Amino acid sequence: MPEQENRTRRGLDEAMRILLARKPLDQLRVRELTELSGLRRQSFYYHFKDIYDLFAWSVRRERTLLLERQGECLTWEEAVADLLARMEEERPFYTALLDSRGRAGLREALPLADMLERTQAYYRERCGTPPDPEGEPARIRCWETILLSLLEGWIRGDLEVEPRAVLEVLRSAAEQHAAGAVWQTLRARGCGGDMLG
Repeated sequence: MPEQENRTRRGLDEAMRILLARKPLDQLRVRELTELSGLRRQSFYYHFKDIYDLFAWSVRRERTLLLERQGECLTWEEAVADLLARMEEERPFYTALLDSRGRAGLREALPLADMLERTQAYYRERCGTPPDPEGEPARIRCWETILLSLLEGWIRGDLEVEPRAVLEVLRSAAEQHAAGAVWQTLRARGCGGDMLG
């Protein structure tokens, strides 16, 4: 996409995010977006058919941005902390996403499955457990659903805790799961009996 087109789309996206802090998505008007972004109405319609088309583009752009940011994180804790910081910064956008598309929209925007796959591989390697091609996808889907529910509650304000507290709960759960995996590996190798006695 030529830079001028991309700049126009980004400008409309930024204007939409500013307006989402003031009113819901279904109350936004093209005129407001174009005035705020300094563009003509025709420019909007050249790129998008309506506000919801712009929002759909924005969701795809958000996912791409999050994937890039997560790629720079060294640990899953950094990735989650970065994700929470971004969601805090863009809370009106994520609220609009939940209001318009529900948890499925949140799943579409957040690359949680990618992060969970990397995390699972990391802990599997650290614990010495073999890959489980049949069980791992189900576990990732369950953890993704749990995380989506947690993040939805946090975005909507039902879970009134700081991002640091959310991260601590997730860290504790991951460590407990890893400890259990180590214990199972030791028992499977016949090493657990000495520890029980």
